[in-house]
Amino acid sequence: MRKVLGSFVLAVMLTAMLAAMLAAISGRALAADMGVPYKAPPSYAPSYTAPFSWTGAYVGANLGGIWGTFDVNPATTDNLTGAVGLPGSASINNSSLIGGFQAGYNWQIGMWVLGLEQDYQFTGLKQTDAFGTPAGLFLPGDSIQVKTDYLGATRAKVGLAWERAMVYAAGGLETGMFDVTSSYVSRGAGGSPAQSFTDTNKLHFGFNVGAGVEFAVTNNIFIGAEYRYIDLGRETYNLGAFTPSGLPAQTVSSTVNLTASQVTARLNIKLGGLGLFGM
Repeated sequence: MRKVLGSFVLAVMLTAMLAAMLAAISGRALAADMGVPYKAPPSYAPSYTAPFSWTGAYVGANLGGIWGTFDVNPATTDNLTGAVGLPGSASINNSSLIGGFQAGYNWQIGMWVLGLEQDYQFTGLKQTDAFGTPAGLFLPGDSIQVKTDYLGATRAKVGLAWERAMVYAAGGLETGMFDVTSSYVSRGAGGSPAQSFTDTNKLHFGFNVGAGVEFAVTNNIFIGAEYRYIDLGRETYNLGAFTPSGLPAQTVSSTVNLTASQVTARLNIKLGGLGLFGM
């Protein structure tokens, strides 16, 4: 009986010791687990790119070709009697390179783009009207030459945009400055010698109308092409005087105007986002 009781007591003691050991091990493991902070899996938020906008100020340059017609209407006025001689008008055509620079601002409202632009262009457009036969008091060899100093345009623009592509129409005030030179051959005995006169820097006012297309290569660089028609109103030029043989001196004047078409390639740089002037 004592052996059985001893064995039972020993078994109970061994079981208690084993349970204590297991509890200690489990406690250490739980403590270890509780000591490691929980780390949430990384989140991957989708990136967001702002939609492209045409709104903003821009500057740029243009280069292309121009072809136009100068209308000249020379007249002579008799310095003694006041009689006016009108030998008839002439239209002279020419073409040339044209190029310049522009600056403007666009406002985009939905798909619509409204804008204002100012440009200045320089060209070698000029032409000479030479008399081949007598016309009034003008003799063969007399001539009138018109030279363009510059053209300027102040325009409003209305465009329709599809993301980075835009088509637009534009129109407004056109200005231009011309030089006109007249040359007269010798009038012979009793008349004036060969001579020439120039009336310079005469400002013309007219209108322009056109259309174009632009594409945004980057958020700040636009390329495009444009057609423009211009009509510059008439101005009168004072072209000196000559004295025909046996007649009173004649004062010469001529009205001049220009109608022209041009096609240019354009490059614009949008200033917003470049960090210039705080933009």
